[in-house]
Parts: sequence; C-alpha cells; structure tokens
Amino acid sequence: MIARHDYSILRRMIEIMNEVSRGDTTNVETLFELTKEGMYPLEIVNLAEAFGMMVVNIDAKQQHLELVLEDLKQKNTALKQVSGNLLNANVGMLEVLGNAIAKRDSTTSDHNYRVTIHSIHLGKAMGLAEKELCSLIKGAFLHDIGKIAISDAILLKPAKLTSLEFDQIKTHVTHGCDIIKAYPWLSDATDVVLHHHEKYNGTGYPDRLAGKQIPVNARIFAIVDVFDALTSTRPYKDSYPFDMVMKIMADDAGSHFDPDIFELFRQDAVRHHDVIAGYTEAQLVAVLQTLMHDYFETASEHV
Repeated sequence: MIARHDYSILRRMIEIMNEVSRGDTTNVETLFELTKEGMYPLEIVNLAEAFGMMVVNIDAKQQHLELVLEDLKQKNTALKQVSGNLLNANVGMLEVLGNAIAKRDSTTSDHNYRVTIHSIHLGKAMGLAEKELCSLIKGAFLHDIGKIAISDAILLKPAKLTSLEFDQIKTHVTHGCDIIKAYPWLSDATDVVLHHHEKYNGTGYPDRLAGKQIPVNARIFAIVDVFDALTSTRPYKDSYPFDMVMKIMADDAGSHFDPDIFELFRQDAVRHHDVIAGYTEAQLVAVLQTLMHDYFETASEHV
C-alpha cells in the first residue's frame, strides 16, 4: 500500500527522469535524498538508488565517449594531414618524372603540361569519372617516361631514323609500363603509357589494338598528343596553322583516331588551343598543378 505522500515522491522522480532523458542531470542529486535511511519506504529508496546509479554510470560513459570522440577527431586530423602530405609527394614525383624525360627529349616541358591540360578538358567533355580522369592525368604527364631507356644516339638523332632504330623507339611504351608498374600510385596510368601509339584501325603499336579494344584514356590521349605535336614549334619543325592541323587530323579520324572522340575534341579545340597556346611555361605549371590537386584530392575523398 503506497501512502498519499509517496505519490508526490514518485511524481518528483518521474520529473527528474524526464529531465535526464532530455540530457539535463541538474537535479539527479535530488534522487539520492530519497535514499536516506528511514525517510521513505524501502521500495522507493531502492528505486531511487538504482535510477541514480544508472544515471551516474551513463554520465561516466558519456564522458568516456566524449574523450574517445575527441581522440578520434585528433587522429582524423592527423591522418588528413598525412594523406595531404602523401598526395603532395605523389604529385611532386609525377611532375619530376615527367619533366625529367621531357628535358632529355626536348628543350622544354611545355608539351607535357599542354597535353595533360588538353586531356583533362577532353576527358571532362566525355563525362569520365574522377577516378578515370586521375588515371588520364597521370598517363598524360608520363606518356613518354619509357624514353629514359632509349639511348641518346637514337633519341636525339637529328637525321631520319632507320627502321631498326625506329623499332628501338617503339620499345619506350613497354619500358614506360615497366617503370610505372613498380609504383602502385602510378599503376593506373598504364593504359595511356602503353597504348598511346595504338591506332583506331589496328596498325599501331605495341599490340595492334583496334577500335574500342584500345583503352578510352589512350584514345583520348592519342588525339591531344598529335594535336599538340602539330601545333607546336619543335627543333626540327615549325608549328602548323590550326586549320591545317584540324584538316590533317580529320582525315585521320577513323584510321588513326577514334572518330567520335575526335569530333568531340574538334567542337571545342580552337577555344582551348587559343588559351593554352598563349601560356608561358610558368602559367602552364600553375594551371596544371591546380587541376591535378583538385582532381586528386576529390578522388581521394571518395575512396
């Protein structure tokens, strides 16, 4: 039998319990007043004591959880910093490798920067996913890395190459593939490095792939690589006028190039060319560094 005054005590306990359920533990100490010996029935004392201890335990666990969450937050911040440093190191290595072979093969690194920027624009126009765009960027910048294995006598020969010497030049794609496969972060650049000299009609090298057998990134890069070669001044040639270049390449659409990708490139080529052609090497570096960091950072967040 519960006395009338015990009901008011129960109501007070319920009020405190409701406060606790809302996260307010201000009046929890009041519960322990109900456990004082002799003041209230044993049932009320036991109930108040059990609930009070439950709240104390919950509060202790909450504090522990907050400490754990803060520790995780600090570790996550540290991990992001480490990941950022690793990304910077990888991108820096990408530039160093690409520039090293560009300096050996010619007098400027501009070609690497231009073809990579053109590749990004064309890859975006095709709707490539971020992961594929990152692979395209790596492959574009390192497309000729295998030339480091070609002797200077052949690579820098001013006269026309013999058929045997040209066969040696062709091996740069397999050498390049061997080089980048040794580093996991670069292994997805293989499509471009190995297959950027394949032709749509199957007469290219090294594997004489044809049509859609050629990886899409290699088909993209084949177009921008030839475009930049024709529109640029080299030690052995002057640049060709834009209209002439587009005519030459249009004639090769369907034989050398994927005709659908070339048509997409053609639609916006003049606008991108007019901008990029006017950039100094320093401007090319700045533009590409920004693009690379943006794409690689976004892609790493989605892993």
